Amino acid sequence: LYGYNQLPVTAPQARLRLTPRVEARQSPRRFKRALVDLGWQEAITFSFVEPGLLQLVDPGAQPLLLANPLSAELSAMRTTLWAGLALAARHNQSRQQGRVRLFETGLRFVNTPDGLQQQPMLAGIATGTASPEAWNNPKNPLDFFDVKGNIEAVLDVAGVAGEIRFVAGAHPVLHPGQCAQLLRGEQVVGWLGALHPLTQKAL
Repeated sequence: LYGYNQLPVTAPQARLRLTPRVEARQSPRRFKRALVDLGWQEAITFSFVEPGLLQLVDPGAQPLLLANPLSAELSAMRTTLWAGLALAARHNQSRQQGRVRLFETGLRFVNTPDGLQQQPMLAGIATGTASPEAWNNPKNPLDFFDVKGNIEAVLDVAGVAGEIRFVAGAHPVLHPGQCAQLLRGEQVVGWLGALHPLTQKAL
């Protein structure tokens, strides 16, 4: 036995250099915490979806079809996070969960002339009442402006709330009278709206 007391004690030597951190850029974890504080729950869904469902929530998309899928329901790469969130919301509603607030951060896979691109996205879906069930909370149904307020709170965390405009728009999956596009300058950076009645019926 050599003995621990015989081992030399030497301090480790390493160059510890602080990496620069841009204050204007927030990590996805910060946005997740903001949404959780607002009563949302994070969902993690598959990157593979059914092509029929994808056409329902993202009409006209040309997804990448897998050569050897796990199953027919998981045979296309998602072009939007709405597909998985819609299934998760339906799953909860079918189990008597009337009030659902789900968000997800993840990649969508888009075919472009330069090849397949992976784009990080943030998406959410909400159903039910505006407030949690309690004796002192009115059972008001969720509306457009409740979700808009949550989005503005997340934009405020990013420090770009003053740069984003909500402009009435038209999206094939969203309700014609309850749909807005989020513009930063002239660039569309997001969509907000109630699901189209035909989309709801199909789901």
